[in-house]
Amino acid sequence: MNTVVCIGDSITYGRVGVSYFEMLKSEFGGKYRFINSGINGNLSYDVLKRIDGVTSLKPDIAVLLVGTNDVWATYSEKTMKAYIRKNRLPERPSKESYARNFAEILQRLKTASIAHIGVMSLPLITEEPEHILFKRSVEYSELIKKITSQMDLCYIDLNERQRDYLTKNKKSPSSGREVSWEFTLRIIFKHILLRKSWDALSQENGFLLTVDHVHQNSTGAALIKDCASEFLKRL
Repeated sequence: MNTVVCIGDSITYGRVGVSYFEMLKSEFGGKYRFINSGINGNLSYDVLKRIDGVTSLKPDIAVLLVGTNDVWATYSEKTMKAYIRKNRLPERPSKESYARNFAEILQRLKTASIAHIGVMSLPLITEEPEHILFKRSVEYSELIKKITSQMDLCYIDLNERQRDYLTKNKKSPSSGREVSWEFTLRIIFKHILLRKSWDALSQENGFLLTVDHVHQNSTGAALIKDCASEFLKRL
């Protein structure tokens, strides 16, 4: 049985918001052995540090989704300093540092002779096209596409699909809540202590794809799952 490893951050780990990984695992049943290599809060720097441990598992297929925290870290000086401190980063997160780390991650995956490597663009951050984090999720996704193409690997157009979804569906007014760890923690609190579903919390705040601007509701997670599923079905 072939092994599929999904590499990424909290969106892959799937404990905050709806898990695309569990959706994917359920769809394919016993056809593949799935390994979840998502870790909360990981930037590309963190994934690069642990990528040799991932390749040592000798997966046949790898699906990579990393960069959301790299983008989020650039939001403000306060946010950046918090990421630098928490993740013990050697430099300020930037588009340039992300490109270096990302290319090195892909090179390590290629060197490990993994038979099939799928590389996803980023899910949207916020659902407001004029928001700086929305724009940066698009910019970083274009960078992902460029690097992936240069390395002759399979690019998976998640960012584009989420943008198309927003374009085709009327959006309710959002909560006006800023993107912050504090907002995310409040959402987690309501989920655990008040036992509200992720989708109910998403609806309360007027989101179509996420529960807190970042982590996915069922619709957002299903779009990620579909991207990974189509990649696997082409193999």
